[in-house]
Amino acid sequence: MNKKVCIIFGGKSVEHEISIISANSILNNIDMRKYKVFGIFISKKGEFHEAIYRINKSLKYNFIIKKQNKVLFSGDSNKNVIIMNKNQIRSKTKIDIFFPIIHGTGGEDGKIQGLLELLNKPYVGCDVESSSICMDKILTKEILSNKLVPTTEFLHFSKDEWKDDESSITKEVVKKIAFPCFVKASNLGSSVGVFKVKNKKELKNKVRDAFKFSERILVEQAVLRPEEIEVSVLEDKKIIVSTPGRVIPSDDFYSYNAKYLDGESIIEIPYKRAMNAPSLMHELKVTSKKVFQILLCSGMARVDFLFGSTKSQKKAKLYLSEVNTIPGFTEISMFPKLLSNDGIKLKKIIDSLISSAEVKFKKRDKLTTDYY
Repeated sequence: MNKKVCIIFGGKSVEHEISIISANSILNNIDMRKYKVFGIFISKKGEFHEAIYRINKSLKYNFIIKKQNKVLFSGDSNKNVIIMNKNQIRSKTKIDIFFPIIHGTGGEDGKIQGLLELLNKPYVGCDVESSSICMDKILTKEILSNKLVPTTEFLHFSKDEWKDDESSITKEVVKKIAFPCFVKASNLGSSVGVFKVKNKKELKNKVRDAFKFSERILVEQAVLRPEEIEVSVLEDKKIIVSTPGRVIPSDDFYSYNAKYLDGESIIEIPYKRAMNAPSLMHELKVTSKKVFQILLCSGMARVDFLFGSTKSQKKAKLYLSEVNTIPGFTEISMFPKLLSNDGIKLKKIIDSLISSAEVKFKKRDKLTTDYY
């Protein structure tokens, strides 16, 4: 009997629309001979709806949202998803494996993983702990810098701290970080709430803008004329690290517009500098695996780096940028593109992630939960 896989997508996130594209990409590449696919769509209001799929004019599958059908979850492992219509039970289904593909808030921060843990079913990707750590840019940098992973100079503060002592924080930024620098909301993805700042006036304005998205702000030293590098990490019995690729953004940095809207950013796969420098290639792969393990990742992650100089470090070197635990699965997304370049196609990636989720669940399920 085919295993029932439920793709969860959408969400209360600024990356809501990207999640829908990723979900349809997975739908079109999952092995339908092995898996029976279900869909759960989370609206921007946080409502759970049934999603069914149909073939469109391009002969591709598309999820269709059944807004009249609400989704409830049950602790009954044999019928853990309930579809409701007008307060009447329409159907009960046993889902074997969940595949959350919610980018950003609600998906990469451990929230959806917490729900799936309560259902006691396997799910693809990082667990609650790892997801919440990686989503928090401040916590990620503090952990990795303490483990001697190279990161740029940084400091952080809360909205209340900024309100109470804006002047002192500004002076500290000028002294420790200098300009140009980046102001980042601590817990968003896809470069939302990220601003490049060139002077004190811009700093104050962009900090206020970033506080619209988050209660905590990270300010970090800019890498000058950086080469932006991405590495895919896939867990399939062992940890597989892809050949790195480079993004040449159309904007001053790899902004939301450069990633998804203008279509003018250039992708370089493989990353030429690393192909011509074995030591850099080794550092990228070893550091990616090290970061994956330190942050307790499982299943998948995309590890992003910057290569270049800073005001305090004149010689160009590699710096860890961030870790994405639910990277994009769209046709232009680097995570599948990098693995595909190494011969691992999207259908195989999806299959490996489902297998990895089952292995992780079996290990966890063997742990003792009774003390007496």
